Amino acid sequence: MVDVMQNRVQDVFAGWDSKTDRVIADENAPKVSTNELKRAGLSIQKRAARNKEQARAVRNNSLFRIKETEITVADPTRNMSFLYYCCSSCTPASRDSLVSTTSKQHHSNITNLLIVPPKLNLLSKIFSHTSHVLTFKKYDYPKVTQTVLDDERLKSAIAQTARETSRHEGISEDEALRKCEARAKSILERMQSKLSDALLRFTAWTLYKLLPCFITSAAVQSRHLDVLQKANESGLPLIFMPLHRSHLDYIMISFLSLMNNIRCPLVAAGDNLRIPLFGWLMSGLGAFFIKRRMDPVAGRRDLLYRATLHTYIMECLRAGHNLEFFVEGGRTRTGKPCMPKGGILSVVIDAYMDGTIEDALLVPVSMNYEKLVDGNFVREQLGQPKKMETFGSTVRAIWSTLKGNYGIVKIDICQPFSLKEMLKFFIAQQNKLTVPSPGDRTLKVTMSTSSLYGTDVVVEEHRELVDKIARHVVYDCSRSTPIMSTNIVAFLLLNKFRDGCTLEQLVEAFDTMRKELEWTNRDVAFCGEAVDIINHALDILGPGLVKQQRQEITDAVDGYLVKSQMITAIRPVSILPNVIELSYYSNTLLVHYIMDSVVVTALYAALKSQTEDPKVSENHDLTISHSTLVENALAICDILKYEFIFCRPCQELDQIVAQAIENLGTFGIIYRNESGLLEEEIWSKKYAAHFDDSSDEEYANEHTTRKLEYKLSLLNEHTQRMEFLHTILRPLIDTYTYSAFCLRKLVGRSLSERDLIQEILSEIKIHIDQGIVNYGESLCVDPIKNSLKLFEKKNILECHPQENIKIYYLKEEYDDDIAANEVYETIAAYKWTRNID
Repeated sequence: MVDVMQNRVQDVFAGWDSKTDRVIADENAPKVSTNELKRAGLSIQKRAARNKEQARAVRNNSLFRIKETEITVADPTRNMSFLYYCCSSCTPASRDSLVSTTSKQHHSNITNLLIVPPKLNLLSKIFSHTSHVLTFKKYDYPKVTQTVLDDERLKSAIAQTARETSRHEGISEDEALRKCEARAKSILERMQSKLSDALLRFTAWTLYKLLPCFITSAAVQSRHLDVLQKANESGLPLIFMPLHRSHLDYIMISFLSLMNNIRCPLVAAGDNLRIPLFGWLMSGLGAFFIKRRMDPVAGRRDLLYRATLHTYIMECLRAGHNLEFFVEGGRTRTGKPCMPKGGILSVVIDAYMDGTIEDALLVPVSMNYEKLVDGNFVREQLGQPKKMETFGSTVRAIWSTLKGNYGIVKIDICQPFSLKEMLKFFIAQQNKLTVPSPGDRTLKVTMSTSSLYGTDVVVEEHRELVDKIARHVVYDCSRSTPIMSTNIVAFLLLNKFRDGCTLEQLVEAFDTMRKELEWTNRDVAFCGEAVDIINHALDILGPGLVKQQRQEITDAVDGYLVKSQMITAIRPVSILPNVIELSYYSNTLLVHYIMDSVVVTALYAALKSQTEDPKVSENHDLTISHSTLVENALAICDILKYEFIFCRPCQELDQIVAQAIENLGTFGIIYRNESGLLEEEIWSKKYAAHFDDSSDEEYANEHTTRKLEYKLSLLNEHTQRMEFLHTILRPLIDTYTYSAFCLRKLVGRSLSERDLIQEILSEIKIHIDQGIVNYGESLCVDPIKNSLKLFEKKNILECHPQENIKIYYLKEEYDDDIAANEVYETIAAYKWTRNID
């Protein structure tokens, strides 16, 4: 379609006639002559012809490679239709539900939500959108205002708050009680959703008209819709838990639910979105508003607000509403998933624990955009405060969006799973790990009086359960996130071709990565020839993020000109602030390569001393023990534990690290060192390998009982792969390194969080300007905040809230230059790379 439109534009300009002198333009705009328009049209035509010629050359080279390489047979057992099943360890019963055996054997069709299914009725053909909206199933969305106010939990909180208010303000308890009751009603009135079926239908009709203005298609697999419809028929409340990239996320989920006759969910929205007109509209579409900061008074918990929110969610679930909340809390500013927030999930678990609901189906959802609709978060990542939403800014943002081109939106719905089943699994797991004494507190299973997660007195086992389920959902969502062409192009340019490449090189790397992702069952949300996909992605990203330049290449032999050709050189814009926006698109792929990158980074750190020894380097005898490699990898995972969820909570991290080490062996980067084994051992190991029933067990025992060693392959293709994997994590390691370096600035003093972050940003910026830090995306606020959280959890930093401002200072044992420098050196050990340093 893109090529067709482009050709039509070229034909119009090429066939421009001198008689057509009329040009529609602004009166104040400078007038352009017909000859100038002709020249512009010819220029566009020539440029398009050059692009076609370049694409044709790339295709010819690709065909040559196909002819010269061995033929590979496709694996017939692999199913190309994508469905991310729930965990076989935690929820085996849920894994076998909702998906029929026939649907498992057939491919899934892609449904474009923007297209209305055709109908035979003449009236439906003329007013297709209106007639389609009228066919939606009507649901009753009951209000729960009075049941919330009558709830004993809320009444108890009102009475307790009234007693505290009476003591603090010196008023009578009756007056304080009336004051607290009025405040509870006011909180509920501002918070509650006013979901309306009529408004939902009108908005759906509006979306059918507006979304095609800036979105090419909104794609979802029909198989996912079938699973979701069966879940809706179960009668259990559906708890949608999507990752959060854009304000369009909750609009698309409600739109998808409505047009597939699924009860629309109530959506938890930030109180900052309660702005004139749009706040009313969002409330009518299912939003209920919660505060970003739960406790406005420092040192005091707003028990009344928490109890009102807790009771409202519980009563909504009891009334049969579906629920939607973003498990990350807010939109990701970096493009990779954020650590989960457990607040609303803890209320859902509470509702099950006290019998309010018999069970619930948790529905992980992930969606991705070829181009982010909300713009970018560069200002915030450079340390500038977030601009609050206003009526005017919202109108301007909507108008700007309608004029843009944001490509495709892809929505993936993971298989829903039973909350009850996952809870039972983790409770059983806890009981195996810990044997409680008679005096220990156990998991609550009776009526809960706790407030939101992390508040008041929450049983530690309950807190751990919420964390595990939330982390499992984020992990599942991140693995199922659709991968767009813009993600792969940005990822390759930043991590493999940072200094630029030709279109042919990019096509070859693109095809290789696409095969890798498809083989590991990732949802690659595009199809077609790589050269066309890449050109489309480059158009979407735009010249602000990727530069394309025509260059003439001349081959000469013995001083004589042999051949001259024009190529397209593609280079990422790696300067600030553009590179931060480009890294947003690249970071979507981080989760798919993170463990390989961790192991390679651990490998580099362990081999540093060996590569600095000229005798070892000359003999190409670089070896590392298995235990050292695992130990270093686990240390890196511990440093970056607030950046990534490396494995499911039901898995062991050291086993995942061992699998990643095996992956490196598969690629040939490392191989087992056999030189230390006796001849008899080598013979017996090869002989045992013929016995399938015992070789795996012997190999596993050998890992645990012997000290394995690996040798590093120095072949060019292997070192290039290793450099690529190492580069992926390098920007984050640099950020953490300079964050640790700036701990010295806290020796003998304290700083506010904002001032400390600015100090770290300034330090990184100075080293970027000096060329010491090679990655502009290291200058990013979110990883800096996560590093401070790491230092706080490791008892290096102390954080003291003072009038809603965090004050940081070093713990006593780290409050000197030597101790602070040791922290820095611990992290800096993982930033070394022989090609840069």
